[in-house]
Amino acid sequence: MDIHQGEPKQESMNDDRKKFEQKFQQNSQDMKNQIKKNMRFVGFIILFIIAISLLSNCFYIVKENELATVREFGDIKTIVVDAGNTNAQLQNDLDSRFKNVKIVNQKGLHFKVPFITTVEKDTSKLLTYISNSAQINTKDKIKYQINMYAQWEITHPGLFRSALGTVNGANQKIDEVAYAVVIEKVNSLTSLEFLTDKDALNEVLDVAITDLNSKLASQGIFIKDMDVYRTILPISNIESTYKKMIAEREAIAQQIRSEGLELYQNTVADTDRNVAEIKASAIEESEKIRGEADATALEVYAVGFSKDPVFYEYWRTLISYEKTIDENSVIYLNSDNEYLKYFKNN
Repeated sequence: MDIHQGEPKQESMNDDRKKFEQKFQQNSQDMKNQIKKNMRFVGFIILFIIAISLLSNCFYIVKENELATVREFGDIKTIVVDAGNTNAQLQNDLDSRFKNVKIVNQKGLHFKVPFITTVEKDTSKLLTYISNSAQINTKDKIKYQINMYAQWEITHPGLFRSALGTVNGANQKIDEVAYAVVIEKVNSLTSLEFLTDKDALNEVLDVAITDLNSKLASQGIFIKDMDVYRTILPISNIESTYKKMIAEREAIAQQIRSEGLELYQNTVADTDRNVAEIKASAIEESEKIRGEADATALEVYAVGFSKDPVFYEYWRTLISYEKTIDENSVIYLNSDNEYLKYFKNN
C-alpha cells in the first residue's frame, strides 16, 4: 500500500523539474535575445556618435567677430579674415614663410580634414592699447607727462600668432614702438599748439599712425586710431608755462591792437583824403559856376547898359558913392571935381 502511494509522488516531482528546466531555458534564451538586441542598439548609438563626430570634424565655422588660422600638421595653410580686409595680403607678402598661405575673405562654414587640420580663432573686434605715463618735450622745451591710447585690430591672424601670440604680447609690442614715434612727432609742436590746436595734434598723430603701421605690418596688426587722453604739466614747469602763455597772449593782444590802430589810421587818412578831394572838387566846381555866372551877368549888363550909357554911368557912380561914403565920411575935393557932379544940382 505504501509503495503504490510513493510512485505517483516521484513522477510528479519529475514533471515539475522538467517544467522548471524548460522555463529556465526559455528565460535564458529570452535574456540572450534581449542582450543581443541591446548590444545592437548600443552599437548603433556608438556608430551614430562616431559618425557625428567625424562629420563635425569635417567642418568649422568662423563667426562675424572672429578670424581663423588654419593649420595642417602644424603649418599655417589658410587664414580667414573680414571681407573688406586688404591689409592681410600686403602683410602676407612681407614674410616669405607665408608666400603659400591662402587668404580667404569670407566667413561662415568651411571644410577641413579631420584630425589633420586644426583651426585657431582670434577676435576681429577693435582692441584697446593704453600706455603708461610718459614724458615729452615740446618744440619750445616744455615738458609734459602724457598717456596715450590706441585702437588696433588683428589683420593677419597667422602673422599675429607667429610673432605676438596674444593680445598682451601685441600691447607690449605697441608700447615698444609707439613711444618713440609719437614723441618724435609731438616734439615738432609748440606747447601752445600741443595744448590748444587739436588739428595740429591730429595731423602729427596721423603721421605717427602711418609710421607705426609700417613698423607693425610684420606683426599682423593694424592701428586704426591713436590719441592723447591725459596731459599733466610737471609742477616745476607750471609757473614758467603760465608766464609764457601770458606773454604769448599779451603779444597776440598787442599785435591785434597794433593792427587795429593801423587800420584806424589808414581809414582816417583815406577819409581825410576823400574829404579834401571832395572839397577841392566842390570849390573847383563852384568857382567854375561862379565864373560862368559872372560872365553871364557881365554879358547881360553889357547888353543892357550899352543901350543907355548915361544911365550906366549914373548907376556906377551911385554904387561907388555907396561903397566910399557913409555918414562919417569927410571928403576934401574941389567942387568942380567930376566925381561930385551929381551933388552940384542939389
